[in-house]
Amino acid sequence: MNAHRITGGAALLLALLVAPPVLAQGADSGCTAFRWNVAAERALFESDGTALTAGGDAASAATLPLARLARVSLPAQDTVDYRLPPAKLKLADGAHGGLLRFTVPKDGEYRIALSSAHWVDVVDDATLLPSLDFHGASGCAAPRKLVRYRLPAGRPLLLQLSGAVDATVGVTVTPEP
Repeated sequence: MNAHRITGGAALLLALLVAPPVLAQGADSGCTAFRWNVAAERALFESDGTALTAGGDAASAATLPLARLARVSLPAQDTVDYRLPPAKLKLADGAHGGLLRFTVPKDGEYRIALSSAHWVDVVDDATLLPSLDFHGASGCAAPRKLVRYRLPAGRPLLLQLSGAVDATVGVTVTPEP
């Protein structure tokens, strides 16, 4: 038998071994729609991540790790006592939301990436920080949405999520590349 010849059974096995990456590529095709380089976020979203439960108020807000994926369980939005009213509260019926706490080590631009379409607000003390830019890809959940902020170092910040039905969400906070 020629060593380079593939039998029918071997051909089927080879096809099955090769097929999953092709199928996965098709399932992630919406992730190529970003106008930003999201390679760092994509790599984080492929990890297992840390399980967290978002707080229903500022006092119970879980601490969000930086540059790591957090898989966050969210309470019903109507039970959440936001530090400040969300800048865009939508989808009241069946929506989930919550609060997460985080601190960045140095002043600068950071990206907050989500696997869902939740509205994102960052609160510094009693001020909603303005976003610099945002981008999303509706056919992608790894991530689906990114929002850029200029964040102050060493200050306790609150991430407020609101306005979407997803009861769990993947979240990352990373420095702007």
